[in-house]
Order: sequence, then structure tokens, then C-alpha cells
Amino acid sequence: MNLSDSSPSVPLYAIEQRAHRRPWSEKVFMASVGTGYRWRQLTLHQQAVGFTVCQQVVDELTLHNIAVAPDYQGRGFGRLLLNDVLDHAARHGLIVFLEVRVSNHAAIHLYTQSGFETVGRRPNYYANNDGREDGLVMRWQANRNLT
Repeated sequence: MNLSDSSPSVPLYAIEQRAHRRPWSEKVFMASVGTGYRWRQLTLHQQAVGFTVCQQVVDELTLHNIAVAPDYQGRGFGRLLLNDVLDHAARHGLIVFLEVRVSNHAAIHLYTQSGFETVGRRPNYYANNDGREDGLVMRWQANRNLT
């Protein structure tokens, strides 16, 4: 297993398409590069199985996307990827923000267990099969999570 810096690629976009109900468009996915963006890829047996995309602005790091290929979900790889983001943020004194669908109970549980707190709600933020659903805005700060 290996975590490494990366950039948008066809194998990662294939994970994006399979892992999310409403994946990013290929154009948006491939355009998420440049100053301030941090891509990390998780590989297992030389095969990409997950990734994160974050963007740093001053002292804030926004986790825009985290995905694990469906065949590898439920094995702790999402937590590993999230911990990589949080370790980076802690080393650099960054506050982490993210948005998550209110219906994504597994992700909300993972984020809450990792020390995130809900700080806002975005009404009708995400498209879904029944129209729209709210998004939760969550925040993590290293100094709140040190024991």
C-alpha cells in the first residue's frame, strides 16, 4: 500500500465515476490542478484504489473530494486517506473544511469520529434522484483534536 502525490488521471476519474452517485464531470475533475491543489493517490499492488483532492487558501484546507473504489470500500482505506489529509493539515497549522450530503451517513460518521464538527448547512446544495438535498459544512482543527 502506498500513498503518494498525484494529479488528475483517467484511472482516478474511473474511481470517481464508480464511487459517487453524482460524480464530478470529467472536465471539472481534470481541471482541479494548479496552485493550492493537493492530490493524493492510494495504490495497492500498483493499482489506484482511492484519492483525495484538497485546496489550500491561506490557513484553510478544503477537502473537495475523497473516493475509494467500490471494490475496496469498507476496508479502512477512506479513513487512511482522511488521516493523510488531517496529518498534512496538522503539520501545516491548517483548518480543514468539507461539505457532505446529509444522506451520506457513513461519511458523516467517519468525519465525526475524526474530530470534525458541523458548522453549517447548505440547503438544496446537492442534486439527487428526488431533486435536491442539503449539504453539511464540517470543520476540523488540529488544536481541538490533540490529546
